[in-house]
Amino acid sequence: MSNPRAAQNTQTTTGAETASPSPNLTGDPREATYTTAPIAGGQQPTAAADPGPAGTATAPDLTTTTTTTTDLGAAGDTDPTAGAGGEYYSPRDVDGDGDVDLIHTRIEGIDTITHIDEDGSITLVEQDTDGNGTYETGIAPTATGIRLAEDLDDDGTVDLATHLDPATGAPIRQDVIEDGRITDTRLDTTADGNPDVHLIDSNGDGRFDTALLDTDLDGVTNDTLVDTNGDGTFDLRTADTDNDGTQESFDTATDGHLGSIEQFEALIPAEDHYHEQAGTYPAETPADPSATDLA
Repeated sequence: MSNPRAAQNTQTTTGAETASPSPNLTGDPREATYTTAPIAGGQQPTAAADPGPAGTATAPDLTTTTTTTTDLGAAGDTDPTAGAGGEYYSPRDVDGDGDVDLIHTRIEGIDTITHIDEDGSITLVEQDTDGNGTYETGIAPTATGIRLAEDLDDDGTVDLATHLDPATGAPIRQDVIEDGRITDTRLDTTADGNPDVHLIDSNGDGRFDTALLDTDLDGVTNDTLVDTNGDGTFDLRTADTDNDGTQESFDTATDGHLGSIEQFEALIPAEDHYHEQAGTYPAETPADPSATDLA
C-alpha cells in the first residue's frame, strides 16, 4: 500500500518561504470534497458487511462472514487519499503537524473514519454501517492478521470479533464476547472456509472447558470433549458414531487419555486477550491440533 501522506497537497510561495500544508488537511468542512460518484484514479476504504441484527452473536456463523475490502496493507497499491471516491471525503490533520491523521468519508451512505499512523499506514478503520450515528464496526491489523470487531447492540463494547487471513481475507476464527470476555470461539484450522473446532466456556470462569470437533470436515460434530471439573483435562467424551448429528456413545476418563484443552488453546496466538482472561499461555502449536487419543 502506498503512503497516503504522499498524496498531500501543498501550497508553494515565492522567495525564501517554504511549502506549507494545504488547508484541506485541517478538516475544515468548507474545504471537504463532495461528490456523487467515485472519481477515477482514486479508491477509498469501502464499507464492511452489515453485521446483522443484535443478538446474532450468540450463534456465530464463520462460514457466512463477509470479508472486508478495506485495504489494511496486506496487499495492493490502494492509496486512501488519492481522489475522493464517494459522497464525502475529508482528510484531517488533528495535531497540526501537516500530516493526515484521519480521513472522514461517506460512501454509499456508510460513514467511515480511517486512522493513519505517522508512517502513513492505516491502523484502524471505523464504520457506521447501519446509519444510526454510532461507529459499531472496527477493522484493524493485528500481529497475525486482521480483526473485524462488531458492537451488535450499540452499547459501546465489542460483541463479535472475526479474525481474517491477511492474504485471502477469509475468516479463520470468530469470537463471541460477553462482558469483555471471550466465551465462544470457532476456528477453521484447515482453511477450507468451514469451522472445524468450536470451543466454549460453559461456566463463565474465563477458560474454555468444552471442545466440539468436526473431524471429517463435513459440518457435523463428530466428538465433544468436556472438562467437567475445571482442571484443564477432558474427562468426558461423547461421539456421533454414525454421522447422523446425534451423539450416541459416551466415554469417561480419569487418566487423561482424552487429552486437555491446552492443545486447542495453543491455536490462539500467545498475545491474544484470551490467554490473559484464562491465565494460560500456549505451548508450541501441535502439528495436528485435532489429534486426540480417543481410543
